[in-house]
Amino acid sequence: MSTSLGRINLRQQQLDKIAFFCSVIQNSSFRVAAEEWGISAAAASRWVKELETLMAVELVKRSTRQLVATDAGEMLYRRFSALLPEIDTICSEVESMADEQRGVITISSTPLFASYYLREIIAEYMEMHPQVNFRLFIEAGDVDPLHIDFLIRAKATNRETEEKDSLLIRRPLLSEPLYACAAPSYLTRCGTPQEPEELYDHRCLYASSLVGGNRWYFCSDGVNRAVTISDALECDNSEILRDMAIRGAGVAYLPHSVIRDALINGQLQVLLTDFVASRFDINLYFRPRHPMPARCQAFKEYLLKRTQEIAGNSLQCPMG
Repeated sequence: MSTSLGRINLRQQQLDKIAFFCSVIQNSSFRVAAEEWGISAAAASRWVKELETLMAVELVKRSTRQLVATDAGEMLYRRFSALLPEIDTICSEVESMADEQRGVITISSTPLFASYYLREIIAEYMEMHPQVNFRLFIEAGDVDPLHIDFLIRAKATNRETEEKDSLLIRRPLLSEPLYACAAPSYLTRCGTPQEPEELYDHRCLYASSLVGGNRWYFCSDGVNRAVTISDALECDNSEILRDMAIRGAGVAYLPHSVIRDALINGQLQVLLTDFVASRFDINLYFRPRHPMPARCQAFKEYLLKRTQEIAGNSLQCPMG
């Protein structure tokens, strides 16, 4: 049984890559095919190399001037590309036989997005589509994208390390400010920093899953200033960090949505307002599938739309 499942997983990897390989040959360009599929050119080239490794044969000759299929590549393209329209038609016909969306959607999400957005969105969607079920995993680490329909991950801008090149398609969900903040009681006791570098002398609370480490970024006059904080508490739960900051434990560096109410109530105060801090980006990732299952396509569009609507209702609040 395990051998059979392993063979199915291997075939799934091959089918996705073969469909993309056909797009490369049809367009005579990795770049154009990558744009059509929504992935980077580097990832596109690597995907074809991985297909060649899986099939143990060279499929394309590469040069600076042209891209030419080998005999094996030409046969693969000729035989498989003829099937793609039929596969698309079959999938469309089968999906049209259903009166409503049905099936399982599997999602891996960071805790922050799941708490503030996803639980509301999924509840709404389940009410509208009673035949659609969900499997939701709350996690911030890496997962196998072959077993997940959608990944939702967060990153802070202005980080020194760029996002890894990925074969997954990325769609922005939302972007909001990160603020350095502290309780009035802490500032009375320890003083208010006027320059980012002064944070080194403060007790700082941070989550590596939010900002990628213990470096906080601020910008002034177009110049980025990175501060390596002397961390007093590391915790990958932003709500716990917020509550600790409210209790005067130290300075936190958190997204706007997490501290919005605490700012309104005066429990927290934004620091270093003369500087622009990093932004907190949450992105949706999914693997290229042609066609994407109807239930996944419809939920993706609903997720993108509702995230913007929910975020738009909570963007404005005082920063004093």
